[in-house]
Amino acid sequence: MAGRGNQMEQKQNNMPRPELSQDIIEEILSRLPVKSLLRFKCVSRSWYALISSPSFARMQLERASETSVLITSTPCRLNLVDYETSFCEVPLDFPPKRQDRRVRIMGSCHGLVAMALEKDKVFLWNPSTGDYKMLPDPCFPSSGTLYCHGFGYDSSTDDYKVLLCVQTWRSVSDDFYAEVTVSIFSLRNNSWRMIQSPSVDFSSLLFLNFSGYFVNGALHWLIAKEVTVEIQAFDLKTERFSIVPIADKPQNSFNYLKLGVLDGRLCLTFYSHNFYLNQPLSSSPVEIWVMKDYGVRESWTKFLTSEEKSTLMPLCISKGNEVISINEKKELIRSGAEEAIAEKYRICKCDAGAVGDYHRRHQHQCHAIVCAQSLLSPNFHILVEDEKQKLGRNRKRKNMS
Repeated sequence: MAGRGNQMEQKQNNMPRPELSQDIIEEILSRLPVKSLLRFKCVSRSWYALISSPSFARMQLERASETSVLITSTPCRLNLVDYETSFCEVPLDFPPKRQDRRVRIMGSCHGLVAMALEKDKVFLWNPSTGDYKMLPDPCFPSSGTLYCHGFGYDSSTDDYKVLLCVQTWRSVSDDFYAEVTVSIFSLRNNSWRMIQSPSVDFSSLLFLNFSGYFVNGALHWLIAKEVTVEIQAFDLKTERFSIVPIADKPQNSFNYLKLGVLDGRLCLTFYSHNFYLNQPLSSSPVEIWVMKDYGVRESWTKFLTSEEKSTLMPLCISKGNEVISINEKKELIRSGAEEAIAEKYRICKCDAGAVGDYHRRHQHQCHAIVCAQSLLSPNFHILVEDEKQKLGRNRKRKNMS
């Protein structure tokens, strides 16, 4: 009996195992995190080709339920921060960066980050894969100064766009007037172009945030116009500016506002400030409001009241339903479910003891931004064209045969 059992086991082991279809393999792999997929490129040539393809990268971006990470930028370095359990920092290598050149983060979308080393040196970079692309020189006057910028995705054309607004001064009859040139880069076309007649008079506006926040297909800035505060939006599809209604809230006791994005929605931070002492009023709490329905003024809802006595901008929500924010001291803050501060972490540690006031003087150069983890590459438009050319050659061969 034992011999028969061994023979049956050998027959079962020798039986050919059913192979998974290509569709099922793609379905399984597309739901895995980026870190695993980068390792699985070494499994076989077919897996390498699949994971490296632009179509699979888009599929993975849509289906993978992977937590985003924070990218922090300081005068000294770039870091990737995992915020789920505790603020764990990992240095990032951005090859074009040098110690003497500060990186400005212009925006993040679908795992791609727009970076600027100088006003005319712009890069698109995927921190998860390390792939990057230097964009052509923008088309604006070299004597101008960077006014505002943004980066986002145009779903109508499946295109990623970078926007730069540059301010220049011209003299007319011994008077100086400010002019703003708006340039847009299209990743699909790999070129810049200027908007000849912007629908906004920038000379009367003060942009309160340089980087535009990407929500609902548009970039957003908080602007001050005379005695009012507004949200200026730029639609990446129509390429026109418009106004998004602000929260209908009495602002007599709230002197300062901050704009941000929380869980894919626009948010506003209200806080009071003592202009004489140049510090927040300790008696007034910081309130965070969220716009639940885009473009609807009545949908602004108070989301959080924080005990933090300084400017506060929310960044994201963790899996444990904790709010991750950054304050004016460039500290990451974790707020618990009961609105109490559970953890603080300083992102700017540029050897303050060795250089005196270096840390305090360069705090404004420290930034944090939410970044998804994806396989998308800023060089995919080249790969797509190659795929189209290969497809065309294959069709010609079939027709000839």
